[in-house]
Amino acid sequence: MDEQPANGLLCPFSAWGADTRQKKGIATYHFYVEDYRFEAIWKNPIQVIDSGVSAIVEPNLSLFDTTPIAYGLQQIYKKRWIARYYQECGIKVYADLNVARKFQEYNRMGIPKGYNAFATRGYADRVEYLKEEIQIAREISGLENPNMIVYGGGEKIKELCKQNNVLYVEQFMCNQVDKFKYGKK
Repeated sequence: MDEQPANGLLCPFSAWGADTRQKKGIATYHFYVEDYRFEAIWKNPIQVIDSGVSAIVEPNLSLFDTTPIAYGLQQIYKKRWIARYYQECGIKVYADLNVARKFQEYNRMGIPKGYNAFATRGYADRVEYLKEEIQIAREISGLENPNMIVYGGGEKIKELCKQNNVLYVEQFMCNQVDKFKYGKK
């Protein structure tokens, strides 16, 4: 619980693997990229720590409605394990809510009641999924306005975020030179 980000987002915010992994100065990494880009962190989790990052969004391992439950549980376990490891190393963690509906209940495992730092990927053609993920964040955090980041998805998603008082981050907005904090309104 002590290793969750405070409200808002510390920038620069960047996709893991979008730039050289030796690049310094990224405040928050997210893993809303192809799975192959971050498979290496399971073999060498120190790469993320050595980057000097302050916060991460949990690795988002692809889970679809066609994914077998046993394999999906393994993927959820992997992202929770690595997130916990990074927390023990002093890195703040946003819990990833971006899973297929089939895995939404399983994905709650390992997120303690009252946790208030969430992230998901927005998709213009999946507005209903985002509504469900916002509700899940509310239920876990116990707050009407949870600390939640939505990465990308376009104008429809941006509007839904505004209506629900969650932070929308434009896709690839990421690599800004200046560090500053985005707060909630």
